[in-house]
Amino acid sequence: MTSAALYRQTEMDRTTWPEFRDQVQAFVAAEAVSRPRSYPGYPNWPLERCRPRLWPALEPTLWSRRSAMKLTADLPPRRQLSRLLQFSHGVSGGFHRGPTPSAGGLQALELFLVNFTDGWLPPGLYHYGRSEHCLAQIVAGAERDAWGAMAPSLNLLAGGALLWVVVGDSARVAEKYGERGLRFLILEAGHLMQNLCLMSQRLGYSTVPLGGFFERDIAHAFLLPPDDVVLNAGACGRAV
Repeated sequence: MTSAALYRQTEMDRTTWPEFRDQVQAFVAAEAVSRPRSYPGYPNWPLERCRPRLWPALEPTLWSRRSAMKLTADLPPRRQLSRLLQFSHGVSGGFHRGPTPSAGGLQALELFLVNFTDGWLPPGLYHYGRSEHCLAQIVAGAERDAWGAMAPSLNLLAGGALLWVVVGDSARVAEKYGERGLRFLILEAGHLMQNLCLMSQRLGYSTVPLGGFFERDIAHAFLLPPDDVVLNAGACGRAV
């Protein structure tokens, strides 16, 4: 079956619309509340709360954004990484809303990262807690060669201190949107990666989205639950 055929399995038409509409309405009537994921009991690194800056304007950031093929391996300072995460995917409003558009306000994306560099943040695999604005260490240690084997496109770049991993909680959207919810997660993953790209550029770094990675290997490495889907990945460092 072609990729287009698989995608069309969740297309909507006049015959499927009533069932989809009724499922959404039933979910809304139940007043379900979606909460960001957290990892209590895991090693935790609090991040700094940052205020929005008024300058520079958005246009220069958009105009100058590029995917650099050579990146430094220096870990961003705590203040810089705090700002990058907060304004890319932090909670900034009621019902855990933030900068990333979310279907139905379900906030079904989780942001993970791999840190390869020793510094104020030890090497390892981390989850970004949106509500707590912190990094929880899921696994200690991270070998670049091992991750290059799981994400072959990472080997096309030189350097890079961090690897972003965008994960969708399919169970969270399926309850409201059924199988079509996966389409929304894919769209949201692109929104979040764009936020990471723009905030990286804004702070003097470069995020390079990657297309070649082994989803199940990455899910296993992060100890993800079965309903989670790995949707997007990107390397981050200062452009050389």
